[in-house]
Amino acid sequence: MKRIIMTLILLQSLHASVVTLEDVLHNAEQPKWITESIKEQGLALEAQNLAQTTTKPLSLNNAISQANSKHLSGQQYEVSFSKELKLGNIQSLEQEQNRLGNEAYLIEQEQNLIHFNNRLKNLYHQQCLDKTYLNNFQEMYNKFVKLYQKKEKAYQYNEIAKTEMLQLELEKNRLKTELENLMRQEESSKKQLLSLTQLETTRSLSCQDIYPIVQDIHLEQEPFQLSQQAHEKRISSTQVGLQRYSKKIESIELSMGYAKELEQDIYTVGVTVPLNFTSDKSEQERVALMHQGSALNLENEQNIANKKFEVRALNERLSQLFYSITAQEENIHHYATRLLPLMKKSYDYGESSVIEYLLSQQKLSQLQQALLQQQKGYYATLFQLYTISETKDK
Repeated sequence: MKRIIMTLILLQSLHASVVTLEDVLHNAEQPKWITESIKEQGLALEAQNLAQTTTKPLSLNNAISQANSKHLSGQQYEVSFSKELKLGNIQSLEQEQNRLGNEAYLIEQEQNLIHFNNRLKNLYHQQCLDKTYLNNFQEMYNKFVKLYQKKEKAYQYNEIAKTEMLQLELEKNRLKTELENLMRQEESSKKQLLSLTQLETTRSLSCQDIYPIVQDIHLEQEPFQLSQQAHEKRISSTQVGLQRYSKKIESIELSMGYAKELEQDIYTVGVTVPLNFTSDKSEQERVALMHQGSALNLENEQNIANKKFEVRALNERLSQLFYSITAQEENIHHYATRLLPLMKKSYDYGESSVIEYLLSQQKLSQLQQALLQQQKGYYATLFQLYTISETKDK
């Protein structure tokens, strides 16, 4: 009973130390920084919008003068206040126009989150591929060590030549060196991945949740959502701007003043009304906004067309890699289960030389290395596709 409990505790501790892809994404630090940065930019743009659209402060004018004439002389002074007032909903339209443009910019910043998350996913998958390759290489090395030990006993009984034994020893040392290099590289790349998170770099990766390698990729979300949302915000901003510059009277200026002219007190109240019909400024602003709207539509069409072209090219690349990977896996399976056993049997019976046998082993390693590179290329392309299509986390 005690042994069972200890086994369960050990299994729980091993499970707790395993890191999944979800753990990596959830504990990544940079997305949190990016999110906080976007939030702070939003607050800054909101304050800047209010600062740009508020009316000018109350103006105070004060003057003192000296009057001298044949009949009267003395000082005179005057003081006045003036304030600009925007009429109707001019101010709210200006704020809405700026707000929509700012929201478009902030939406586009969310693409940085998608890019970084897909980068993490790719690193996780690349690391899992390295881990799988390392395990396969370790297994191959262990098999070779057993063969070496068997041949070592045969050498002691003078059943094989010293040159053959030396060749086997050199190959064993070469494999050991390569295995140690692979282990160091795998450990280093794992630490680099986990260093981007708050997780301990000593933990191991689960690798049970990697995306499958399939021929056709079906995006679960409508592609280019962020680009389309940002574009719609900018178009709405131009439309609000057209409303803002369609007003015949935008603002007035109220003024109040008092003047002391020698022995007279003078009080004044004034209203200044800009006559917009005497200038084509508002009309030119409307023309500019209409051209800007057309330019935005054309730019968005070009941007989406370019993204669609890239997505098609990446999908074709994924399809080609899928066929290459499938064919390579079949080659490896055929080589490892049919040809390689025959080569080993031939070597054991002395029908082939040690060189031929070692070359057959190295050929398997080369096939596995080629498969590894193809798989890495597949996942790099896959997550590039998710970035271009603006696909968020599943």
